[in-house]
Amino acid sequence: MAFEVSPEPKVRPSAVDSSIFVSIVVPVYNAMPYLTELLDSLDSQSLDQSLFEVIFVNDGSTDTGGALLDDFASGREHVSVIHQENSGWAGKPRNVGMDLARGRYVFFVDSDDWLGDEALTKMREFALANDSDVIAPKLVAEGGRRSGGSTFATTVVDAPLEHMLKTLMPQKMIRTQLLRGNNIRFREDKVRLEDGMALVQAYCAAKRNSVLGDYDYYHIRARSDGANISNAPIEPAGYTASLAHIAQTLLEEVPDAEYAKDLVGKLFARKGLKVYRGKRFLKYRESKRQEWISAHRRFLEEFLPNDLHRFSGIRRKKVESILKSDLGELTRLSQLEVNEELPTVLEKVIPDYQNLVFTVKVPRYMAEPASLIVEQRTTKEQTVIPLATRELADSRYQEVTGVVALAQRQGILDLSILLQDGRLKRIEFPQDMAETVHHRARLYRTRNGYASIDTKALQLGVVHRGAMKAWNVLSRALKR
Repeated sequence: MAFEVSPEPKVRPSAVDSSIFVSIVVPVYNAMPYLTELLDSLDSQSLDQSLFEVIFVNDGSTDTGGALLDDFASGREHVSVIHQENSGWAGKPRNVGMDLARGRYVFFVDSDDWLGDEALTKMREFALANDSDVIAPKLVAEGGRRSGGSTFATTVVDAPLEHMLKTLMPQKMIRTQLLRGNNIRFREDKVRLEDGMALVQAYCAAKRNSVLGDYDYYHIRARSDGANISNAPIEPAGYTASLAHIAQTLLEEVPDAEYAKDLVGKLFARKGLKVYRGKRFLKYRESKRQEWISAHRRFLEEFLPNDLHRFSGIRRKKVESILKSDLGELTRLSQLEVNEELPTVLEKVIPDYQNLVFTVKVPRYMAEPASLIVEQRTTKEQTVIPLATRELADSRYQEVTGVVALAQRQGILDLSILLQDGRLKRIEFPQDMAETVHHRARLYRTRNGYASIDTKALQLGVVHRGAMKAWNVLSRALKR
């Protein structure tokens, strides 16, 4: 069935009908051709159609989606279509659909996604068995969309707030009376995190929040036309104001003040500090970087004024830099994160006596290089070799040199750089570099492109004093 709603609909919330388990609310705006896949998935649900209703709110679409919805609703008593003038954002159509919902639960679904065939059946069974107020079904990323996969790694019946805060997207099934009894509404103006603001209110009001990870419930899509709202440019002051709204909700609604502060810290780490990640921060103009720093400094001063202890590692360094408005340090840290994606590469190797002298180009990672590691592939026995370091004109890299004495090792030897934080970076062997054979030991490029030494055919004559003077060899190499 289809009907028109005035531009400013004044809808008194519908009474809950106990025979309808869930109302699926779908805001629709120019969702073709993706909308057809959602419709197919709704028709494919294993749950009896008498147990659910679907409310589409067509928010002034200019494509053929409105007509398709009317055709779909024709002959399907459990489907309703509402046509309204474009509101410019998803909040208003969600509110309109929520007011019309008659189910015991409301499930917010987006028009360019789709559901697994058993999604509604499994969600209903779980809700009835566990009396959950909010259910976050497993999201499966499609088309390059990010979905917070680790959040849904397993089913959690009583999910703590810190777990729920990892998923602020609107695709949740929420008890209708919880929404209405706590006057939970979506913001209808064009603000970011409008779904997160409503969801956090629901999470705090719920007696039981649950996460379902046992089935591919919800397929969330990145549209090929880039028209997902999440792809729109973000304005720092407005986004941070929304973040502040969520933080205030946590501080007001969570009884344990210390726990509430911890939650705000985790919220800022996820939603605030992501701005300063590597390439993302570096691609901004300097003026935009300054805007983010200014907005976040105000947030930290208001909500986490003496809370550096809630952050560790690089996050703590970034928070300290934000509070100092230190653009230079934040830029440097972002560059280090970019460097994490760069390979450690063999620059040259020099045979010398019964040694191989390796020079390796190492990006400036978050941790400095500590040593060269030679690992026997079969036994996994490792030999630690000290390094000498030389600065390069390109500030993103440094050059390290280490000496491998062939006489001390047998078999296939894999070469890595050990960083000071304990990580190993395998040394890549450039495709255009020739292999080196020295005393029949062969330095070669593995199938995966790394540097290894095959010493199985090693033949050494008299042990030269040079094998005992590795650091002299290293010194000569550094002077070349």
